[in-house]
Amino acid sequence: MTLETDPKRVKELAAEREEENWRFRRFLKNIDLSVKQLDAIVHRHLRTVSDQIDCLACGNCCRETSPILSRRDIRRLASGIGLSPREVIDRYLQPDEKDDFFAFTDEPCPFLSENTCTVYDSRPEDCRSFPHLHKQEFVHRLIQAVDNCSVCPIVYNVFERLKAELWNETDACEDEWEWSGPGTA
Repeated sequence: MTLETDPKRVKELAAEREEENWRFRRFLKNIDLSVKQLDAIVHRHLRTVSDQIDCLACGNCCRETSPILSRRDIRRLASGIGLSPREVIDRYLQPDEKDDFFAFTDEPCPFLSENTCTVYDSRPEDCRSFPHLHKQEFVHRLIQAVDNCSVCPIVYNVFERLKAELWNETDACEDEWEWSGPGTA
């Protein structure tokens, strides 16, 4: 399967396949696999795809997403750039909807230079973890995965590989469920 690595093309393709991706999300919520089995499949595809994609050639996550920063993230970042936590908050952050968390005031990330993070060793946990596919319980983070298909070539390609592996044999059944409607046989 060919990899799509251009962030602009990934965004276009994800937009074209948005409805399909949401149908696939519904399919995954009801798939006859355990959470651990699905995680193993996701992790296998993640290894294959991420070995072939250079994040430094992209940097799109830093342009299009806004990580949520905890107080610990702020202290780490402040220490890394030689400011106090209060100065970091005042210069770069705004309160997030979640209590006691913050987000960057502007996008792209103020610490992005070309495609490189200038505070890499001090970056927030959300950034360290992106694109979050290595985590356990993928099935419980599917909305985030569908959203990230338009941002990250790794997520887009993993999602496409998952569709090819898990959905092609059963997409006729999926479509049947969709079209038969509730309460019909």
